[in-house]
Amino acid sequence: MEWKEALPLLQENHTGVVISVMPNGRAQSTVVSTAVLDGKVGFASRGWTVKIKNIQRTGRATITVIKLDTRRYVTVEGPTSIEPWQDTPAHIKRLKELYTAMGRAPKGTDEEFAKQMREEERNLVLITPERLYGSLRSGA
Repeated sequence: MEWKEALPLLQENHTGVVISVMPNGRAQSTVVSTAVLDGKVGFASRGWTVKIKNIQRTGRATITVIKLDTRRYVTVEGPTSIEPWQDTPAHIKRLKELYTAMGRAPKGTDEEFAKQMREEERNLVLITPERLYGSLRSGA
């Protein structure tokens, strides 16, 4: 599957399952809200979660984004970067871009959004598409 073929589903659907690998080799999976940002698939997460620790250790993750009503999906595997929480206007702006791309534009003021991000210490996680596969067509 090519990126341009997968992109419409990735941009229009925001429910995903991210998979990372635990130190014992087992998969760890978590439901997340997703968005396309900078040509990568991203999500936000608190910094102390198991998935963040796994990604920090391995530098990789897999994410499957699902179109729930038709069960079509795209899986993206690849190297993964973490933009760790920073209480800076630039980091908060990046988080706002991510949430907006998820279809979850922050309600309230920029200051209220920044306060929530500070309380949650959100990291921005971006998976670079290295391998893509899935099911985009009916009957596939």
